[in-house]
Amino acid sequence: MAVLDIFGQQDHFAPHLSRKFDGYYTRAQTEDGGTIAVIFCRVENAKKHGNLVFLLYEPPQGTLRDPSGAASSSSVATLPAFKYQFFPKHFDIVIEEPSPGRPQAFSITAPGLGRMTVSASTIEYDIHVPELDLRLHLVLTAHTPWSSSGGGRGDALSGPMGPAILRLSPLLPLNWHVRSTHSAASYSLARGPASVRGTAARAHAEKNWGAAFPAGWLWAQAFAADGARTLCFAGGQALPGVPLQAYLVGYRSPRLGQWDFRPPFTLGLGPLSPFLRVRRDSRRGEVALSVATWFRKLVVRIAAPPESFVGVTAPLKDGHELDYAYESFQATVHVEAYERPWPWMGWELVEEAILGQTAEGVACGALEFGGAFSHLVGG
Repeated sequence: MAVLDIFGQQDHFAPHLSRKFDGYYTRAQTEDGGTIAVIFCRVENAKKHGNLVFLLYEPPQGTLRDPSGAASSSSVATLPAFKYQFFPKHFDIVIEEPSPGRPQAFSITAPGLGRMTVSASTIEYDIHVPELDLRLHLVLTAHTPWSSSGGGRGDALSGPMGPAILRLSPLLPLNWHVRSTHSAASYSLARGPASVRGTAARAHAEKNWGAAFPAGWLWAQAFAADGARTLCFAGGQALPGVPLQAYLVGYRSPRLGQWDFRPPFTLGLGPLSPFLRVRRDSRRGEVALSVATWFRKLVVRIAAPPESFVGVTAPLKDGHELDYAYESFQATVHVEAYERPWPWMGWELVEEAILGQTAEGVACGALEFGGAFSHLVGG
């Protein structure tokens, strides 16, 4: 069922043209555990870097990165790691008329760089930069919406914020929407003579919009080796100048179905956080998150090699800030799920799983420390 915000928008993956910033992030995990990450983002009335096209490729774990950012591989990598960010003068945005209950089609074109094209059933990126001999073609299909029944079917317009919060999205400083927790992806990526291509990747597609990213945040996303389980969460400082934290968490499992955690349970104000516990250490590349309702609890522990983090540009109120977040694509995620029949009873472990690893044991989950939550920002 479509949820309209107070301004009448029902598809929150479609552009929010009235907001200060509006940005799209897609992460495709290749068959061998590598990552292709793409960002299209705009900040209105920016003082610098108002529009961003970001393209990153990280080979599987085992490719080492030297301090200059170049890649040297201890395993065979057809394409070495790279990161490019472009700041086009403008985006050409075309939005088709909405259809009730269906995702809205639109396209975002960066002249001379490439295009993001979204239909009701696909997300497609075409990026071509001749002077760098750089080309990407990435297509996402078979989306699994946030609220999904069996076989990937479900409410294509649903998202992690839930109906109550989503209606207030025009009033919030930051919003988060996940179009698909697991899509099938085909890709062809080339830089010069080196290339990677495949037809059996997995992808996660999301967006943010609002006033600006917060002063500090965490974000994580991971697939199980067989793709049957997924985890993604985002959260951090909720309001400027207030020591309040808020998180949105989604865990998907064949056995447990859909587990969602959102405010008020995921709010934390200092010690006044009976349902939320977060520990983070960006120097060690570790996060521990415990979230609960009266009857469910999810405990997540994430670890990534400290040397695996790479800078990611983020939208702030004056424009895009370079390397304002640091993200690893070599995180391993350990999940424990608990239930209890009554609030006064003890917790029973009902599922334990490892995500962020391929079948061969290659670490491939994603973990991001943003702003003040990363020791590398402003250092």
